[in-house]
Amino acid sequence: MKKKIHILMMLLTATLFYTACRHDEFVQLSDSQQIGGQPNSSADGDFCGMYVLCEGNMGSNKASVDYLFFGDSITPSTYYRNIYAERNPNSVKELGDVGNDIKVYGSQLWIVVNCSNKVEVASAADCRKKGKIDIPNCRYVAFADGYAYVSSYVGPVQMSGDAPLGRVYQVDTLTLQKVDSVVVGYQPEEMAVIGNRLYVANSGGYRAPNYDCTVSVIDLDSFTEIQKIEVAPNLHRLRADKYGQLWVSSRGDNSSLPSRLYVLAPDGQGGLQTPKALDVRVSDFCIVGDSLFYIGADYHQPTSRNALASGIISVKTHQTLRSPLTDAPQLSEVEMAYAIAVNPLHRDFYIMDAKNYVSSGQLLHFLADGTYDWTVWTGDIPCSAAFVGTAVSPADEQPADAEKSRYIQAVDEYCPAPGQFVNLLPRYDDGDTEEDMIRKCTEALAGGNNGTVTLGAYGGYITFHFDHPIVNVSGELDFFIRGNTNQGGAEPGVVMVSVDDNGNGKPDDTWYELQGSAEAEQAGELVYNYSITYQPSPMQSVPWTDSRGQSGTVDRNGYHTQEYYPLWHSQPLTFTGTLLPSNAENRGTETAPYWYLSSFSYGYADNLPNRNREGCSFDIGWAVDAKRQPVHLPCIHFVRVYTGVNQKCGWIGETSTEVTGAEDLHLSEE
Repeated sequence: MKKKIHILMMLLTATLFYTACRHDEFVQLSDSQQIGGQPNSSADGDFCGMYVLCEGNMGSNKASVDYLFFGDSITPSTYYRNIYAERNPNSVKELGDVGNDIKVYGSQLWIVVNCSNKVEVASAADCRKKGKIDIPNCRYVAFADGYAYVSSYVGPVQMSGDAPLGRVYQVDTLTLQKVDSVVVGYQPEEMAVIGNRLYVANSGGYRAPNYDCTVSVIDLDSFTEIQKIEVAPNLHRLRADKYGQLWVSSRGDNSSLPSRLYVLAPDGQGGLQTPKALDVRVSDFCIVGDSLFYIGADYHQPTSRNALASGIISVKTHQTLRSPLTDAPQLSEVEMAYAIAVNPLHRDFYIMDAKNYVSSGQLLHFLADGTYDWTVWTGDIPCSAAFVGTAVSPADEQPADAEKSRYIQAVDEYCPAPGQFVNLLPRYDDGDTEEDMIRKCTEALAGGNNGTVTLGAYGGYITFHFDHPIVNVSGELDFFIRGNTNQGGAEPGVVMVSVDDNGNGKPDDTWYELQGSAEAEQAGELVYNYSITYQPSPMQSVPWTDSRGQSGTVDRNGYHTQEYYPLWHSQPLTFTGTLLPSNAENRGTETAPYWYLSSFSYGYADNLPNRNREGCSFDIGWAVDAKRQPVHLPCIHFVRVYTGVNQKCGWIGETSTEVTGAEDLHLSEE
């Protein structure tokens, strides 16, 4: 699946024309600059661009948003300055006073404006304003399960030994309404989510020299502060890595105590170990994969190549590595290195230079090997960046909310196990390839067609996506899967979900199982990491062996006479997953069998009749990782269903899950 997003660029061009014709009010137009050098992440299926937030000097109401379009084979890379004002000409004082943080969440762009006491929410596709949340002295934003969490100093912008404790506000990302808040430490800064806990770096910056030294731990289920972890004075940056470690920087006391980086590793009991200090000066950092990229600038002296620290730390070993930027001579021209951004896919670097803090800054681009590429002028004090593209949606375009479909857009994978309906639902024609069968599945299921796709015996699966990410709304069911079950005919399929973390629009990232009712109601009867292998046996019953040392066959019957093994596969097929308890019993006699397939309470596809909408619906909050530990996914891009039982029921034959459609429950009927 390929993705090219030109929406933002086309809208920018159109607006230049439109606003130039207006005479009733002054509209601040953005200007643009084409960029030379190497292509910027311009491959198909890649990010399409990067937003750059510029603080603007305090009191000047000059916060602004720039946009870097990465370019493609048709349009060159282009840097657009001050697009927020142009996109939203009716906004009073444009963006406001002191931009502090910018992030993309789903289809939304969140901009935290500190001294204007607000969070602006815009469309990530075109930067048009969608709403505003009033939050006093707000600082940073983090996301989990359909909620935004915004840190707040609460009190006025002033140094005071009596500065109040800060808060974290919880905001519903769909309604943009504040729903709760919790008191944390003094002057809280960045935050990160690990599992069901939100970690908050407390600075105490208004109370210098009596800085706060703690990280607040908030339980997201109860939304209460359950712990404070002592780390170091004046904490600032805080990020989590994929190993569940927490990385937090201290700004020190701006005199004798230098800036330092600390890591808190999991303690194996749901908490974190005692902080470990790393002897590096850090003012900003990014984590990409196993690498932590950092810069360390001295904010009290003009930055030179000798004064600017940079490096890479292995988050796995905690070892400091040499940065590709170490020998870059262009860093000697950087006056004040204020922030760093690293492309998550290509690992090319962006250094933001604040210059003298009162005039335009600069953005410098370096390739992953440290080769200098280009420099462009930005708004005042560039401070933060957010990449946008396929990380937002795996679809070919990111549609506006009103244009999104609640139904499946396309099938990505189809690999059924042998079964009596295989090669019939959908029908195999001579010469069909795997891609042909996937296309036929899409034709059967996309757009609410409600055709039928069989998954065959245990393990057979299908993967599909919508034209937008499905948001995990806390306390609500998120999506519905249609099957063909009738009462007493349950053929339960296990459901898995995945986030397009690498942004390539393909279902090749980590998969998480949604726990169903059998996990609790029949604990001990499920088999995890179960594996089964089927051997081709043309026009014969299909033999299988499994990881428990058992064997059997998928039997042929007189009702369906086609080949039962998927004809586009000629090699053995192996499937691995969770094996559900058998749900079939013969309620008749041996000579007059009456097979009854009981339904589980919830949590499985093709398990309950479609008229039971709740029973056929799923909550992304049920997701667990490979160790059966809960995970919190803000949204998902892909859904996979596989047959979850390995059983055959006399003349009925093997139990096979069927899928006849799916819907996003957060969109209204079309």
